[in-house]
Amino acid sequence: MRFRFRGGEDCPDWVLAEISTISKLSSIKLKLICIQILNHIEDETVKYNVFTKLIDNNMFTLSDVKGLVAALTFMLQSALRNDVESSSLDSELQQLGFLRNMPVL
Repeated sequence: MRFRFRGGEDCPDWVLAEISTISKLSSIKLKLICIQILNHIEDETVKYNVFTKLIDNNMFTLSDVKGLVAALTFMLQSALRNDVESSSLDSELQQLGFLRNMPVL
């Protein structure tokens, strides 16, 4: 399946694999994480301590946090690069397995 946020390309398998981990987040935590990613998208280094504070450590390992942050960063950067509107991104993310009540932005 081809996606606009990917510039007409298919979504990589590693991103698809992280969607099950991302779906364990509440919609509020997902939104907060995405806001943090967007605020620091130009930084070369990722400060995982910011994300681990937002996420329940009992449910997620550091590896889970790194994976979901990488996948969300990839999706958001791809959407920005390809100038995808929020409504289109929401629709495509639902096709990938995001729940309807879990909008990224």
